[in-house]
Amino acid sequence: MHDYSTLAVKSVLDFIIIAVMTSSMGKGCAFSAIPVFVFEGGITLLAGLLSLIMTELALDYLSLVGSALIFCIGVNLIWGKKLSVANMLPAVILAVVAAYLPWGF
Repeated sequence: MHDYSTLAVKSVLDFIIIAVMTSSMGKGCAFSAIPVFVFEGGITLLAGLLSLIMTELALDYLSLVGSALIFCIGVNLIWGKKLSVANMLPAVILAVVAAYLPWGF
């Protein structure tokens, strides 16, 4: 827990992407860093609050479903829009709920 290395790498990558977009599309793109900072900062703070109640099993289920959704996005990028990933987002919540059920899956 409390390992911020992934968050730091993501922040550096976001900075590089915003710098490239700013150099090619104009200085207005630099202002996109503000909502990105607010959005990702909010997610980070929410994750800190939820870490108090999340178990290892819930994190494992969440990671499994998240990885499957990222795979589906990759399928859509390669072969066109075949899968409606947005319709699958409730699976993230259901995966966490399933971890707290009294019987295992």
